[in-house]
Amino acid sequence: MRIIKTPWKNEFLDLVSQSQKSIKITSPFIKENICNELLLSKQPTTKLELITSFKLKNIHSGSLDLGAIENVLKNNGSVHSHPQLHSKLYIFDDKKLIITSGNLTNGGLMRNYEYGLLSTETSLIQEAINDFNLLLTSQKTNSVNLKNIKDVRSLLSKIAKTSPAKLPKFLLESPEEVSNIIELPENVMSSVLSGWKLEIYTCVDSLPNQIFTLGEMKPFEILLRTKFPNNNTIPAKIRQLLQQLRDMGMLEFLGNGKYKKLWK
Repeated sequence: MRIIKTPWKNEFLDLVSQSQKSIKITSPFIKENICNELLLSKQPTTKLELITSFKLKNIHSGSLDLGAIENVLKNNGSVHSHPQLHSKLYIFDDKKLIITSGNLTNGGLMRNYEYGLLSTETSLIQEAINDFNLLLTSQKTNSVNLKNIKDVRSLLSKIAKTSPAKLPKFLLESPEEVSNIIELPENVMSSVLSGWKLEIYTCVDSLPNQIFTLGEMKPFEILLRTKFPNNNTIPAKIRQLLQQLRDMGMLEFLGNGKYKKLWK
């Protein structure tokens, strides 16, 4: 075991290139150029698993690059999102482990004063792998796909055009520095969403509190049955669409039937 300090980008890329089977990473913030260097250094057959924090505000602020996630998926990697993720964990071939304060960003690898440990201790690595796998299967963790990226990119392009003054892009690298809540211009969602997704968004948006329960969606069932008379599974459809809004980084699932709106 030894200490890792910035700059540690070269050592990181060396470990990436040496990995033959798998690379597991948790990092809430990711920059596209760093991610592209990772993909260029990685062996084609090495499996890349990434857990990040795919929230609309993180993406709009510039802390998480859509292009980075998109390139990982297009290179046969997997991407998942956990709303409360703050850990920065790097596991190479299940044999080497880095636990650090550094995100997968220029600042995290090169500029900021980051500090961590590199270990080859078997028991420590196995514990980290177990925790990584538990995080993957958590009910609060969801998969991110190319459709999610397309939807979010479309939404953010509308926000930028409608209200640039209200939503400046800050290159922030700490969740304490940026609120999870994004302010959406009025009526912007009607130009991005349609059908069921727009209806469920409108219902949720009308709820008075940021945190709401699945039970609070029940009164909308009558309205939705009127709009979609051929659908006999309205409650299931509501849950499905809430999940889709979560996958877009617009909702956070708090567990026990509770959700948090990530917009206002």
